[in-house]
Parts: sequence; structure tokens; C-alpha cells
Amino acid sequence: MRSSGEITLIDYGAGNLASLEGALDRLGLPCRRAATPDQAALRGPIVLPGVGHFESAQKSLRERGWWLALPEFVAEGRPVLGICLGLQLLAEGSEEAPRASGLGLIPGIVRRLGPGVKVPHMGWSQVRQHHAHPALPDPHGGWLYFVHSYALEPSVETIYTADHGRPFAAIEARGNVMGFQPHPEKSGPAGLLLLQSALAWMGASVPAQAVPCN
Repeated sequence: MRSSGEITLIDYGAGNLASLEGALDRLGLPCRRAATPDQAALRGPIVLPGVGHFESAQKSLRERGWWLALPEFVAEGRPVLGICLGLQLLAEGSEEAPRASGLGLIPGIVRRLGPGVKVPHMGWSQVRQHHAHPALPDPHGGWLYFVHSYALEPSVETIYTADHGRPFAAIEARGNVMGFQPHPEKSGPAGLLLLQSALAWMGASVPAQAVPCN
């Protein structure tokens, strides 16, 4: 059992934090925004959200000190959850920005979706279990909401897969690091359940009633 703590949402100007905060509020999970590592909660999961371009997000994380801090947090045992672009930044790199490295906390290179399909992929896709994980249930063919042009290819770290021109990794996990390619906060009850399950496994504190984010 991980020591419980408040959820830290990394605020680096490249993520829709309002919708994620709303989802956590509905789940009764306390959280705080942190623009720099020194503002992070002392314990509990760190969430790396993100939308936009890989290299721009990487630059912003570097400027705020997160690029060096995140591997250190992981090495200390702090769990990290990446969402959408956040998952891609956890990987080794992306075809979207060949000169920019990823954090390397999850193996693999993020590749463009396709061929023969509209990109970006915006909408609902059915997901299936690739490997079992103690944090997440079998989705039994459920549907989640995606907005992306790039994704990791399935590997031994892949928990769920989906398809858009080719199979791709929908959820990845390695040790205390996990990443969601879909937006769980926009995926209805199924997405909220996955978000709750992942963060509870990561040690998020669950109060008796909802606590708004700071």
C-alpha cells in the first residue's frame, strides 16, 4: 500500500486543468495545482496532463523545473500519471519533435497515427485489455474519448489498446508510472472509474466528501 497523499496537478500552461479538476472534484479526490516542483504536495500522485505540441510542452516543463524533477520523484517512489500529451512526454521521444527527447520513464517512441485515417483522431474508440494490471479492471470493450495525432505502439507495458489506422497503446504502465492516451475526464462514467481506480492505486487520499482543488 502506497502512503496516501494529495494529488498534484502539474500546471505548465499545456493542459486543460479545469476539466480534470472538475472530474477529481466529482470523485472527491483532493488536489492542488503546482507550477513548479516546490509547490507539489509532500506525498501522493503527480499528474502530468497536456495538450498541444510535444516540443513546446517539453520546453515549458524544463523552464519550470519539472523536467529534472519528475525522474527524481519517480526514483523516490512517487507515482506519476500522464494524460494525453502527458503520456507521450513520459516516453523516450516523439515523431512530432524528432530533436526533442522525452522523459524516458516509459519505453518507446510516440508515432503518428495511420495510415488511411483522419488525423487528429477526435472521438470515441473502443478499448480492450492487452495486459492485466492491479489498478485497472478489464474494460470489456468499453469506449473512451481521444483527441490526438500520435501514440505509442503496443508493448509489454501496454494495459489497454485501441485502434485508429493501426493498434496503439491507450494505457501504459511501468512501475509507479502510468499514462492514459484518452481523456478520462471526458470519457463519461467509464473514464471517471478508470481515473479513480488509477489514482487510488497510486495512493490518492479519498475524503468522505468532495474537496475542491486549490
